Amino acid sequence: MLVSKIYPRNFMIRCNYCLRAALTLVATPVLNRGLHRNSRMNDQKGKDPLTPLVLPIALLLQLTIFGLFQISSTASEQAVILHAFEWHFHILMSLSAGLSLLLFLLPDHALLLLVFRLSLYFLIAYPLGLSSSIAIIIMITTLFEICFYLPLKQALWYIAAVFLISAALADSGSAFYFPRAASRVSDILFFMLLAFFCSFLLLTYKSVIYRLYKADDDIGHLKSVVSQLSNANLDFQRYAHSVEYSTVNSERHRISSEIHDTVGYSLTNILMTVEAANALIDKDHHRAHTALNRAISEAQNCLEETRRSMHKIRANELKEAAGLQAIAHLARSFGEATGMKVRVEYGNAPESFGSELDLVLFRIIQEGLTNSFRHGMASLVRISLWMNAGQLKVTILDNGRSTSKIIEGLGISGMRERIENVGGTVEFNNQQEGFIIRVNLPLPKELHEQDKSSLS
Repeated sequence: MLVSKIYPRNFMIRCNYCLRAALTLVATPVLNRGLHRNSRMNDQKGKDPLTPLVLPIALLLQLTIFGLFQISSTASEQAVILHAFEWHFHILMSLSAGLSLLLFLLPDHALLLLVFRLSLYFLIAYPLGLSSSIAIIIMITTLFEICFYLPLKQALWYIAAVFLISAALADSGSAFYFPRAASRVSDILFFMLLAFFCSFLLLTYKSVIYRLYKADDDIGHLKSVVSQLSNANLDFQRYAHSVEYSTVNSERHRISSEIHDTVGYSLTNILMTVEAANALIDKDHHRAHTALNRAISEAQNCLEETRRSMHKIRANELKEAAGLQAIAHLARSFGEATGMKVRVEYGNAPESFGSELDLVLFRIIQEGLTNSFRHGMASLVRISLWMNAGQLKVTILDNGRSTSKIIEGLGISGMRERIENVGGTVEFNNQQEGFIIRVNLPLPKELHEQDKSSLS
C-alpha cells in the first residue's frame, strides 16, 4: 500500500475520511439488520460478569499502548517516524479513550461507534506496522470491544474488517516523509494467528455467556409456568374442597329432610296412637288394642322406609371412588395435569382401609404429590404401600430438588396433624437426589388380624 508523501496533517485527515466512508459502506447492511436486536443484546450484556470491567479493561490496554509508545519513541528503530507521529498519536489515543467511554455509555450505538474504532485502529497502527507491540495491543483492544458490544453475527463482520485492515497494514508504504518497510512473513503470520486466537477466545466467551443467558431465561420461564400450574392446581384443590363441602352440606340437608318427612311423620303418628291407647286401656280394651296394633304397623312401616333410605344413601356412596381406587384416580389425573410421572406400588394393601383411614391416606398422597411438583420440581414420584405388624407404611419418594432446611408450611403441617390424629407418625428427609416422606399409620383391628393371618 503506497501513501503519498504529503503534509502529515493532510495525510491523517484524508485517511480518516476515506476509511470512514469505506467502512460505513461495508457496515451498512450490518447496521440495517442489527438495529432491532440491540435491546436484546443489552439485556444479555446485563447478565455478563464483565459488564462493570469492560471500560477499565479497555482504558488499561490503551494506557499500556501509551507507555509502550513512550518507550519505543526513544529506543526503537522507528524512533524518527514515532517522533514525527507523536502529537498525532496523543490526539488519536485521546479520541480512542473517549470512544471507549462512549461505547460504555451508549451501547445502543455500538454498531456506528465501532466503525470509528476500526478507523482509529488503522490510523494508530499504520505508521508502526504489524511488528510493533503497540499495533498488537490496539488490535486486541478493538477485538475486545467488538466482541463485547456486538451480537455474535454482527461481531463476525467487524472481526473480518479487522483482518482486512491488518492485511493492509502489512504492505510497504511511507508515513511522514519516511519510508515504511513491508512486514516480514513471520510477523504477519504471528499477528494473524494472534488475532485469530484472540477472536476465538472472545467469541467462545460470548457464546457461553449467550447460552447461559438463554438457559437462565428458559429457567425463569419454566419457573413462571410451574408457579402458574401450581397456583392453578391449588385453586383447583380449593374448588374441589369447596364443592366437596357444599355437596356434603346439601346431602345432609337432603337426608335431614327425608328423615323429617318419613321418620318424623311416622314417629309423630306412633306417639299419638300410643297416647290414645294409653288413655283407652282402662275404658275400652278393644279400642286400645286396635290403637296399639296401628302403632305397631306404623313402626314397622317407618323401619322399612328408613332401611330403604339408608340403602339408597349407601348405594350413592358406593358410586364414588374410595380406598385404592381413589388413589389410582388421583395419581392418574395428577400425572395428566402436570406431566409428572406417578408410579404407585400397592403391595399387600386391601381395596379399602375404612372410611377414616382412606381419607387420611388420600390427603397424604395428595399433599405429597403437590409438594413434589411445586417445591421439588420433580419429574418422577414413587408411592409405595405396605402392611406390616399392624402398621400401614406409606413411602413417597421423588427425584426433585433437595433442601438444606425443611420448612413446614400449611401443607406439611396439615399432613402431620391428620396423621397424628389417627395415631400415626411421619418423617421428612432429603435424599441424594430427591425428597422422601415416610408415614406409619395404625391399621384397624380387623385389618390387623387379616395381616396376621396372611403372614402366618
